Amino acid sequence: MREADRRRMRRTRMAALGLSPPLGDPRPVSALTVARELGALQAQDYASGVWSLGVRAGLTLGQVEQAVVDREVVRTWPMRGTIHWVPAEDARWMCELLAAPRSTTLATRFAQLGLTEADVELSGRLFEEHLRVPMSRPDVAAMLVEHGIDPTDQRNYHLIGHHCMSGLICQGPVIGRQPSFVLIDEWVPHSRKPSREEGLATMAERYVRSHGPVTEKDLAGWLLKPLGLTREALALVDGRLVREDVDGQTWLTHVDARATPEGAGGVHLLPQWDEFLLGYKSRDVVLPPEHFVKVVPGRNMVFKPTLVIDGEVAGTWRKVQKRSHVLVEVEPFAVLPARQWRDVEAAASAYGSFLGTEAEVVRVGPAGGTA
Repeated sequence: MREADRRRMRRTRMAALGLSPPLGDPRPVSALTVARELGALQAQDYASGVWSLGVRAGLTLGQVEQAVVDREVVRTWPMRGTIHWVPAEDARWMCELLAAPRSTTLATRFAQLGLTEADVELSGRLFEEHLRVPMSRPDVAAMLVEHGIDPTDQRNYHLIGHHCMSGLICQGPVIGRQPSFVLIDEWVPHSRKPSREEGLATMAERYVRSHGPVTEKDLAGWLLKPLGLTREALALVDGRLVREDVDGQTWLTHVDARATPEGAGGVHLLPQWDEFLLGYKSRDVVLPPEHFVKVVPGRNMVFKPTLVIDGEVAGTWRKVQKRSHVLVEVEPFAVLPARQWRDVEAAASAYGSFLGTEAEVVRVGPAGGTA
């Protein structure tokens, strides 16, 4: 792909993802608005997930957590067997439509753990009886033990995940430092109930509008569904899609795609499992292949947090918690000019404000030494 096309696509995506909003957009916006616009935000790691919302909404950590208490957004397993933030009103139907609570892979894992159908059914009955109010994860495990189910070796995790995928329960607010779980019908009494076609159309449209330009394979990978179902979903919103052939592929954007600001796309410190990378089947547009192993050292989908400059991954970073502040250790792939370091420091300051503390940038040189 020509570099001019890559640059244009990167900037269009940054705007679509809510990472470079047009001038004049009000800030902050609600966590619910962000979740509705993106459809779902990957959040299997809690700290990464809350920053994915915060970096887009301009909210603090406390405000994101209040949005959970206020039942605007919930964290659950709607698709790909992975935890996401979704609008609370959409959690049930998304799980019922897109999740696969007893896929072949999960069934094999259940067998390895010795989890039987009786365990699954009993845990479901226990959840229905006891999770009318949020219960912390350790308390859920204790409840299972009390009724003869061994929660160790990730059995607790898989039973909870199964019943989240089925639409029975979802995560509630944090209790102490632990996630909680609650019956979705108690926590979200007003769930939307779209038809199958309406649900597929909603997900396809939200995805293309919030991630475009994308290919149909990107959407198939995001949903982890066959291309046939993906094409069915796209056909339902065909009149609202714009197609463009670039580099031998057809790319999709939405007719109402957010305007792309003039100039460069800014500097961001994004969490490790952010839609910026995880939301696409192919990441070559924003992550040069020669740097892939620096971001995913184990080539195992465990990403490092990324430094993003003008829509392209330009380095990695990590948070080091100190008693009175946080260190943000930034390791770019190449030497950065002083102007960009000032932008990095501004991005780190925004992250510190999100956490409610001061943030100090520590420069780590491309070769590993401190700059």
